[in-house]
Amino acid sequence: MNDLELYTRSWGATAVPFGPLSETQWVAIASQQRAVTLLNQTVALRGVMLLSGGNGMGKSTLVGRWVRQLENRLYTPVNLTQATLSSSGLLASLARGVGKRASMRRERNLDELSSYLSEHDRETLVIILDDAQNSSHSTLEELRLLLGLNLPSQPTFALVLIGDEYLLGQLQLRNHRALCSRLGAHHLLTPWTLEEIQTYLKTGLEAVGINRSKVFEPAAVDLLVRATAGVPRSVCLLARAAWLEAARAEAREINAQTLQQAMEQVPGLTGLTRHNP
Repeated sequence: MNDLELYTRSWGATAVPFGPLSETQWVAIASQQRAVTLLNQTVALRGVMLLSGGNGMGKSTLVGRWVRQLENRLYTPVNLTQATLSSSGLLASLARGVGKRASMRRERNLDELSSYLSEHDRETLVIILDDAQNSSHSTLEELRLLLGLNLPSQPTFALVLIGDEYLLGQLQLRNHRALCSRLGAHHLLTPWTLEEIQTYLKTGLEAVGINRSKVFEPAAVDLLVRATAGVPRSVCLLARAAWLEAARAEAREINAQTLQQAMEQVPGLTGLTRHNP
């Protein structure tokens, strides 16, 4: 039996808490619910949406969860996670994503995509471009041109751009203004509040069978909020590290000292500076 199994058993848990956000540990945050509403609206109207936020705000996790809940008979999502794709690579990836034969030739890929859209006019193709702030001008321009493929009388697919909080400003520059003018929705994910973090901690513990009312002492929660600045990824990583520190010390509660020790193990915290012994 390894250490993690010993720790979970000693706490009466079914697994290590605060792992990657699963369906059981998902916390319904108002900002995320608003994003989902706009995403649903965008695909229904076959529009263009920008979802932005800083590193660790949960953009990709949110969109991934939303995609898995789309009705397969109505929507065909294609996720493009390689933002360094060239314009020709983008078209080839799209053709491959819809089950067509990809080619090195731009016109061949366009023909394949045009054929797919004609064959599936009752379904909605949903193109998702992650880390869009790293895409080249030619790649974003290729996407814009695709929106007008064959001069359709109505939009042929929905486009969701995911990027950091500076992407909107980038799209507002002259060379991206044509794409920016097509944005029908924009949502900026913001850091979690104290109440939302408390909800996440409670949900994360209950998801693995830990139902005790007092696990994190108030001072520990306060330190966690300040250390992470409410960034969801940092909250998850620091909460898990704090639980591991407490379990290793055979403690049943997580106090501020335990949290301070956990902070030494988690690089990249955006809030408080770590304690230097």
